[in-house]
Amino acid sequence: MRVVASSEGFTDFRQAELDRHLEAMSRFVEQARDIDNPPSCTLVLRSAASAPAQVLTLMKDSLAEAGIQARVILAKLEPKEDLRKLYATLSELSREADDAELIRWARNPRLLDAHEQAAYGHDMSWSGDAMRRDADKRNPLALFDTDAPEAGLRAAHAFRALWDASVPAPAHLLDARETLRPSAAYEPAADALVTALKAPTQGWPLVRH
Repeated sequence: MRVVASSEGFTDFRQAELDRHLEAMSRFVEQARDIDNPPSCTLVLRSAASAPAQVLTLMKDSLAEAGIQARVILAKLEPKEDLRKLYATLSELSREADDAELIRWARNPRLLDAHEQAAYGHDMSWSGDAMRRDADKRNPLALFDTDAPEAGLRAAHAFRALWDASVPAPAHLLDARETLRPSAAYEPAADALVTALKAPTQGWPLVRH
């Protein structure tokens, strides 16, 4: 099932987006608890401040309990604090994987026309606006596909292609224990840090911000 939704009725666009991904990931976790080899979660995001990354970090313990692993492609490596938190979460979910297997950087500007994407297993996925779009200028519409293995397969192919075209994120930016070196290669942060999540405000299926 595909649902298209607009967040124009929400007074808080950012909170509505977080609520939808929180409910989607919660549903994914519940399904994965009954599977011996649960599917993974893959994310293609503008930055570690994007809603799916924030929810992944928030639900780290539940994901780990269900045996779910995750991989992420980012267009931006800032905000740095969010990046380090996201990397710590990915490392916790995949303790034996190295940096290059967990998180990559879509450094090539030609990759930024790809849309943000989240794949929760094989048959549930989300598609947002292009990664190059500023957070305050993006399209307020989003797509959630549920019980849709065809959409899940397309998401998997897209992620694999973007992963192969991206590069490993610089290790010194991922580990909070290291001194972070400033670099002109990274843009200033444009996304606000999320400080809290309220309970979901609408039921499944979810869609668009």
